[in-house]
Amino acid sequence: MSDVAVASARLVRDELLARDGWLRRFTAAAPRTAEVRELYTSLGLEVLLDPLMPGELAKDCEGCTVALAMFRVVYTRRRGGES
Repeated sequence: MSDVAVASARLVRDELLARDGWLRRFTAAAPRTAEVRELYTSLGLEVLLDPLMPGELAKDCEGCTVALAMFRVVYTRRRGGES
């Protein structure tokens, strides 16, 4: 998948999630994702940890399925689906 196609796919994903009230925060790796989930949940937010798509990592890492499995894009929304 080309860089442009990956960026477009992520933008589409972001837009679809935004329609349901999700706000993209940042990309995180384990074990930070567990800490982030706990923090945002304690603030009364729902948390979605979305897997990275192939091509979203640096060129040196894009063939590494372990790296793809480690990182998540963090989205949050208020409980009940409101952003």
